[in-house]
Amino acid sequence: MQTARIDHNSRVTHYVVQAYRKMGKKIVADEPKIATDERHCLRMAEAAAPRRHGVIAFSRTGDADTGDFDDPVILATHGEVPEMS
Repeated sequence: MQTARIDHNSRVTHYVVQAYRKMGKKIVADEPKIATDERHCLRMAEAAAPRRHGVIAFSRTGDADTGDFDDPVILATHGEVPEMS
């Protein structure tokens, strides 16, 4: 199963769903889930939303060999999620 889309050169786009749960007054991140493509990422986020305090779906494109990655692209948010930096 492919987990990323490959651009020209050695740039790769990763699609990630990050869910959060509320523990007392804190918002705690679950383990991030990797999606195969943008559509899959959006479906995963939508499916997780009713069971979590917040969910964010995003992509990151870059070169894993050099560690040079573009800023994340937010695809969708559901509920309350922390600011991405």
